[in-house]
Amino acid sequence: MFHTQRTIKDTISFSGKGLHTGKKSNISIHPAPEETGIVFHSIDKFGKNSKILAHWKNTMRLPLCTTIVSPQGVYIRTIEHLMAAFYACGIDNAIVKVKGKELPILDGSAAPYVKSIVDVGTVVQKKPRKIFKVNRKIEIDEGERHIIFEPAKTLSIEITIIPKNMGKQRWSGEITPDYFKNNLSHARTFGHYQDGLLAQLSRFTRTPVCLGANKKTVIILNKKNEVINKEGLRMPDELIKHRILDLMGDLLLSGGHVQGKITTLGPTHWLTHKLLKKSFFENAISELD
Repeated sequence: MFHTQRTIKDTISFSGKGLHTGKKSNISIHPAPEETGIVFHSIDKFGKNSKILAHWKNTMRLPLCTTIVSPQGVYIRTIEHLMAAFYACGIDNAIVKVKGKELPILDGSAAPYVKSIVDVGTVVQKKPRKIFKVNRKIEIDEGERHIIFEPAKTLSIEITIIPKNMGKQRWSGEITPDYFKNNLSHARTFGHYQDGLLAQLSRFTRTPVCLGANKKTVIILNKKNEVINKEGLRMPDELIKHRILDLMGDLLLSGGHVQGKITTLGPTHWLTHKLLKKSFFENAISELD
């Protein structure tokens, strides 16, 4: 792990439809000074700029994504894949300007973001990176789902998911930015067709879900749990690796890198946000000297 903060060398841009809104958005990622953190700027059609720090204190609950919100109620959806790319590339400081309500889903993974950051390069800064260590065991239980923080000298994850009618999938191991970049960043999001994915049913609800999902942006499973994308899976365990990708993006909402062991069954974005909130409120996590 890098010991000092980093930012990107130059501005990079992306454009595409959001996974849930199905609407086109444009984003540009800019270098930022030390101690800035990851700050999103929501720019509306009139050019008004609302700044939102990517932090657990600023999360709001929307379905199937990580959403951050300003004090004025301006929000940006589905930031988790870009946040995961920042983790993979060691980016601590960046300004993300967003024209739209949601980040582009691109290919459904963090890989396009990672590639662009690697291509443009990074700048080493002088301030030390913020690393948060877990001091004692703390957990969140929600019915059949749970997530646990425990003290450890490195970051490791033990994760179990239960995709519908597919049985349990498990993965465990130590996570580093390089390992994440090379082995996890290209795992795509997934869903079942019969659950309404691609069905556009949520177009008539208050909070749209999966309107931008298609075979170019999502792994789609049919009723027999067969992948209907022509290219199939990128790796046999792509589904669970995408859940790890989401988890890593959400952990960066701590304001730095987390050092500890995470055990989770049926992880969700909101479950991770609640764990961070409880850990900081109860002093179960603190910045490493």
